Amino acid sequence: ARIHLNVSLVIELEGLQKIDEERFIERVYHHLLGRMKMAGGDILSCKKPTLHRLNDEEEKQLISFRKKLMPSYAIVERKDLMLEAMESGVDAVEAILDYLSLHHNCTKEDEKVVWKSERKVSGWLVPIAVGFQGISPIGKARNQRDAETPHRFAESVVTLGEFKMPYKITSIDEILWRYSYDEENSLYLCEQNK
Repeated sequence: ARIHLNVSLVIELEGLQKIDEERFIERVYHHLLGRMKMAGGDILSCKKPTLHRLNDEEEKQLISFRKKLMPSYAIVERKDLMLEAMESGVDAVEAILDYLSLHHNCTKEDEKVVWKSERKVSGWLVPIAVGFQGISPIGKARNQRDAETPHRFAESVVTLGEFKMPYKITSIDEILWRYSYDEENSLYLCEQNK
């Protein structure tokens, strides 16, 4: 199977000096062409990366940047929906299924049955894997491939995400994902800090 996919990859940078910009762009460009995979397949070509300096207080910069991302969708974390459902006693799997289910209702008007299909909330919601939770202590495992690296069994952490058009974002932080590690709960996550 083949697919032709256009992707805008947005990466947050801090501390890059103006003098180093061109060299950095060249390194990213060659790295993308030479080694990166996207959606499980090879990147066959890409445009030369561009740098955009954004200051959240400068609305004109954000508007210009959003235009460059169109037409597209950004995946936005909707952990808020999961937390709300789980606080009311619903487990995680049931919460995901409830938000993704299509509910069919009918009404009878003048001897005519009218069916209506709707979801719990509006928006293009999808389940997304955002990390791992350790389910065993860190240590050594028998016959592990790399004897130097500590081993741990883990399971996927899944939440809800929403595909959102970039013109709807009000801050770049709404579409950026950052790694975090919660040692106390053994969570390795990629999440959004809005």
